[in-house]
Amino acid sequence: MRFFRTSDGAELAFEEGGSGAACVLFVHGWQADHSVWNDLIAALGLNLRTIAVDLRGSGASRDAPGPYNLERFSADLRELIVFLGAAPAFVVGHSMGATIALRLAVDAPELVHGLVLIAPIPASGAGFSPKGEAYLRSTAGDPAMVRDWLARTFTREPGSGKLDRLCAAAAATTREVALESFESWAHADFADATSAIAVQTLVIAPVNDAPEKSEAKVAALLRDARCIVLDNTAHYAILERPAVIAALVRDVVFRLAPEEICGS
Repeated sequence: MRFFRTSDGAELAFEEGGSGAACVLFVHGWQADHSVWNDLIAALGLNLRTIAVDLRGSGASRDAPGPYNLERFSADLRELIVFLGAAPAFVVGHSMGATIALRLAVDAPELVHGLVLIAPIPASGAGFSPKGEAYLRSTAGDPAMVRDWLARTFTREPGSGKLDRLCAAAAATTREVALESFESWAHADFADATSAIAVQTLVIAPVNDAPEKSEAKVAALLRDARCIVLDNTAHYAILERPAVIAALVRDVVFRLAPEEICGS
């Protein structure tokens, strides 16, 4: 684990692995941390440089004042990419992390080579019902409610190890951070700006996670995006089928990056 100090003094924790000039930056979702990517990164192979970050207020990141919103998360990633000399990076985001990836591609297109958005929250907001919003807010800072919610994000009952890992990550996110970040992504409002995103984008829509929304409200708004529906998965597809998603990420990188960068 390494730490990067942002311009406002926050220390972002991140893990870096692999090698090569092509860099893949992984951005986790709400009440999660970088560890959600462990299985996928292991399946990805070693000939790509990987960076998995704990967002401000999550995981092992520390001394991180607010705001905890999409704009601040995007700014943090911009600073991290530049600091690590990782530009332009392929950015892979899950759920809220996919929305942050879209925000980053709008804010700093020169830093983004391509996007992979998994179970993305649209840049127009999540569109939850009042009851759905109330339920999700109730998970903030409540271990029992968090466990109940996370268990619902899988197609089948997850093994205790996976669920425990997610619950441990959520426990490191304070109620303040969870609620403030929730308001930012659940009510995001920059969909029109995403039409300027020109990089190739792969949207991975789990079949049991409203895939039609990913197609109509994310992929359809981008200039160069394709959407695939991944069977036998729900919202936490990255833990249900990490090897399959890793192969899709590799395909994106190897199609867009020069062979001499990616290697064989």
